[in-house]
Amino acid sequence: MNYFKQLKMAVLDPGNGAGGALDRNNRIVVFAFAILPGLSPNFNSFILLASMVWGLYCLATGRLALNLSRSDRLVAISMSIYPLVMIASIFINPPYSEELDWIFRLLPFFSVWLILPRMRQSPDGRLLPLFILGAGIGMIVTFVFSLLQIMFLMSRAEAGTSNAALLGIIGVLFGGIALLNVQSPRSVEQRIAILGYAAGLGCVLLSGTRSAWLVIPVHIVIFFWYFRKHSFHLSLRSLAITGSLLLAGLITLGSGQILDRIEALQGDLTTLERSDGEITSLSARFALYKGALSAIRKDPLTGYGPQNRMTSVLAELPDSIRPQLPFSHVHNGFLTAGIDAGVFGIAALSLMLLTPVIGAWRKEPGPGRDLAIALALLLVSSYVITGSFGIMFNQKALDPIFAYLVALICVDRGSTRFAPVVRS
Repeated sequence: MNYFKQLKMAVLDPGNGAGGALDRNNRIVVFAFAILPGLSPNFNSFILLASMVWGLYCLATGRLALNLSRSDRLVAISMSIYPLVMIASIFINPPYSEELDWIFRLLPFFSVWLILPRMRQSPDGRLLPLFILGAGIGMIVTFVFSLLQIMFLMSRAEAGTSNAALLGIIGVLFGGIALLNVQSPRSVEQRIAILGYAAGLGCVLLSGTRSAWLVIPVHIVIFFWYFRKHSFHLSLRSLAITGSLLLAGLITLGSGQILDRIEALQGDLTTLERSDGEITSLSARFALYKGALSAIRKDPLTGYGPQNRMTSVLAELPDSIRPQLPFSHVHNGFLTAGIDAGVFGIAALSLMLLTPVIGAWRKEPGPGRDLAIALALLLVSSYVITGSFGIMFNQKALDPIFAYLVALICVDRGSTRFAPVVRS
């Protein structure tokens, strides 16, 4: 308990003067943002929106300067191109419907301009370790919540996300982020890192999100690259024993869910082979992909606008199956962008997905750059792989998470060394 008292002080210490107050507020916001995604992603949206409003106020009144480096500006501009392309597509493609709502949904992608100057009021190396620690704590709590749901309420866990697939994406991403803290010299933080990663994988298994399963081996490769370059204070023998025990426990807990999802996939494949017209999860995806590709071929340049997305896709499909496809996207982020804004939408999306790597890669060499690259690769691989089979953006939780992490990746210098959150 002594550690958690020290952690409370590390997060809430008021510091000295106006700069100390800004740093304290940054610490509170970053820590809360890391903990909340699996418990209540709506709060992440609220936190980002409030941070943007406050950042705009501070910039407008001169309390903060827009002190963005050349690299920061490149990242911010690359992030901004995607929403600008989508907004242009909304107005190019009538009929218009809920234009203001769609524009409001795109606001998170402009956030780097407004929140990065404020993040820079904290000392180098202060916020990112705090976020990594918060991700581990958040995943542990989310896993307990998910386990209770499986035991008493539902067949696929959702935790506080109201969507099992969303929990799977958050679990694999934030569990991976949590494991980066295994390099901390503090034993408590090492345990939180390992338990947080295991909890994240547990959320993936309990949610039954098959696309998130595909992310796990990619993340393992990223960990091998990062930890090969940076030593950690946990012995390999201890790590192997702990990891093996946790893996065995996770497989035991999630074996029913894993088998159910594999059997469901086998059933979908059997139904697909029969071609009797029955719509399953797999056949629905194939129908959506077919309709999306057909629609994109008809208007490859400007698309149809996000407000006309599903209308244009369903128009390419037989009348008999349209009522059985009540989706808001085509279960592939790139095809969704192509429907929304044609090849310009796909190009803008691809550029935005590269922004975390651009921001990390352009730092000067050093441990801070390596950590930023590892975090960027975890983020991009999670979104690209899961988004190729489901939703990627235009979602109340995933958009602010991506935007906020891009800002965090940019915040520290490449020479910054990793330090534990609780340092005494």
